[in-house]
Amino acid sequence: MNRIKLNTEQLPVDIFSTVAQEAAEYIQTNGSEINRSSQLRKFYDELAMWHDKVFQAADRAGEYQKAAPFIQMLKAKAAYAKGRRHVDDKFIDIFNRIIGEINSADSLKNAKLFFEAVLGFRKANEKPGEAK
Repeated sequence: MNRIKLNTEQLPVDIFSTVAQEAAEYIQTNGSEINRSSQLRKFYDELAMWHDKVFQAADRAGEYQKAAPFIQMLKAKAAYAKGRRHVDDKFIDIFNRIIGEINSADSLKNAKLFFEAVLGFRKANEKPGEAK
């Protein structure tokens, strides 16, 4: 999954479609107790919370700088979830790439949108009874 590049200068045209769909297929587990929608949604919700906090501020750049360490801390939270067997290495790989690409308010927005697209494609590919 090397195609994730959330550069705000040159966002790939297919980042929210083809690349997001490939990422969703990569983390799909088909009925396993790992990478459940509810668990992945927790990570999205926290990323969205940081996005909203930054974009509600008058000084987005300054607010981003204050939030950046906490956004990067999401990697540690994902590692903890992996240790508890809530997520697997494939999710960690994708999620850490997403978080690692965040370096500004704009890239935070793109990361949130990309993760949202991944979760949307993943949900569309779920088998009945797999959602939980």
